[in-house]
Amino acid sequence: MKCLLAAVAAIGWLIPAQVANAQAAAGARHVLSLDDVEITSLIDDVSIITGYTFILHPDVGRTRVTVLSQTPMTTDEVFQVFLSTLRVHGFAAIPAGRGVYRIVPEQLAVGEAGGAAAGPNAFVTQVFRLDNFGAVEAAQMIKPIADAQGQVVANARSNSVIVVDYASNMPRIREIINSLDSGDRTVVETLSLKSVPSKEMADILSNLLGTSDGNPTSNFEVTSSPTSNSVVIRGDAATVERAISVASELDQAEPSRDNIRVIELNNSSAEEIVPVLEKIAATLADQRTPTENGMPPATIAAHKESNSLIISATPDTLLAMERVVSALDQRRAQVLVEAIIVEMSDDTARELGVQFLLSGTGDSTTPFASTNFTRSAPNLLALAGAIIDPDVGDGGGGSGQFANAAISSLLGVNGALLGIGGQDGDTLFGAILNAVEQDTNSRVLSKPFNMTLDNGTSSLLVGQDVPLTSGEVLGDANSNPFRTVQREKVGVKLEVTPRISSDDTIRLDIYQEVSNVADFIGTTNSPDLILSTRNISTSVLADDGEIIVLGGLIEQTESKVNSKVPFLGDLPIAGNLFKSEGRGSTRKNLMVFIKPTIVRDRDSARTVTARSYNYLRAQELLREDEAAMSIDQFLGEVLGTPVIAD
Repeated sequence: MKCLLAAVAAIGWLIPAQVANAQAAAGARHVLSLDDVEITSLIDDVSIITGYTFILHPDVGRTRVTVLSQTPMTTDEVFQVFLSTLRVHGFAAIPAGRGVYRIVPEQLAVGEAGGAAAGPNAFVTQVFRLDNFGAVEAAQMIKPIADAQGQVVANARSNSVIVVDYASNMPRIREIINSLDSGDRTVVETLSLKSVPSKEMADILSNLLGTSDGNPTSNFEVTSSPTSNSVVIRGDAATVERAISVASELDQAEPSRDNIRVIELNNSSAEEIVPVLEKIAATLADQRTPTENGMPPATIAAHKESNSLIISATPDTLLAMERVVSALDQRRAQVLVEAIIVEMSDDTARELGVQFLLSGTGDSTTPFASTNFTRSAPNLLALAGAIIDPDVGDGGGGSGQFANAAISSLLGVNGALLGIGGQDGDTLFGAILNAVEQDTNSRVLSKPFNMTLDNGTSSLLVGQDVPLTSGEVLGDANSNPFRTVQREKVGVKLEVTPRISSDDTIRLDIYQEVSNVADFIGTTNSPDLILSTRNISTSVLADDGEIIVLGGLIEQTESKVNSKVPFLGDLPIAGNLFKSEGRGSTRKNLMVFIKPTIVRDRDSARTVTARSYNYLRAQELLREDEAAMSIDQFLGEVLGTPVIAD
């Protein structure tokens, strides 16, 4: 108990002593007198006097300072002198905690400046919002009076200025900004026009009063309102008054003397817009009051050579028509439509046929027996006839009918051909085995593409005109024969009409056709053509740059054809000698894909053009044909166009 009382008594004696020492330190007076010493000596003395901890940047230790004082100072005054000394030598003290400071170069201190001031020698950040003065111009005026290491940044969007500088310099900067942003400098006025269109008046006033030495001024603005045919003028009072005076003088023209407009169109066709304007003029005429019915009707004409509209109407009708023309005469987007056609086929066929012949000649009593199948080759009967008498039907020319038929038959042979034959006295015999297997794989890829305007129709055809016989007439004794022929376009055909919606969805009305000559029928001298055609006619929706499938066909056909001698062809094993068998399998896979790409401006058009151009250039480089003229050289020499690049 006695120990506890002694401890309490000791604490009670120490607390008043510590308070007294703190008060004595705060009220103590100090004299600094340092002549050309290292700055670390000053920092050490200040740390002892203030009790603060300082963390030094590596560049701080190489500096020497001089501080001379004859008047005693308080601890706070010593610290402010220390901060001023750092500022003179290009350093700043940044708070890093309670009683802790980091001493760094001013360039680094600017980026860590806070909003609250920690004395006149500390960097602070202030944001000044302007109501009546341009932030860009204000920043240009403030920069000369800011510290060399300070920062002044203008934000034109929010019309504000951000300043980073010493706290001692902020009052002067704030005073200058307040004087610039005084509310009595800006005036806003609205002027209604009767004769001159508002857009034309806004351009005149902007060119006349909105520039200074060729540069636009931020304290004067003119905005047009086509709906009310008015202009809104903003600026200082003197400039706004002058603008209103000029606009009023220009707007004094009599409406009856200025009722004709010539409007040049940039994107639309004048002949297509005339019917639209005529309907609008008729509607406006029906809405006139009885006192206005005496006004002449509107006259609208198109000048095709210059693609211009000539309009004669009352001022209100002219104003309405100008708004309609301005809305219609916009640059139309384009659509690059790329179609990808993929066709793969796999054809297999197998043929196996046996033919034999046994016949007697002259006085032979050997009976005639033979098998002959149309799917087998060669023709065994033609070969036998050529062996018996090759000169039959030669007509003195040295080559008979049997010989010609035998040669033609042998020329049409496919696969393996095994045979045996001959003549024994008056008996003729022979046998032929023909075996063939075919396997054909094909893949056809094509990519037709074309560019067209929004709501415009584009057609692309890459192919040939193939003649087809449509009629033939032979007179008596083959007199006056004639044949009528029509031509059919065969190849790849693409017709498309794109329509772009507001959300960049594209509706495509598409007709896609792929055709080719598949086979020939008829005689050799007068063959008829068989055309193979695949087409798609559809309307689809697609996003910009999206690849979608339009349609396709997957087809598989299997066939088996057997020719045999009745009864004998059904015999086990031996029946194969009396028949011909053929098997075929065909599989086709046809798919058509489409990819639309919206081209709204010059850069987009250049991008899609460069993609195709670079593909051709890459194919040219792969050929490594140095003698041929390159596509770059062709464009430069023939068209005078520079090389296209991404």
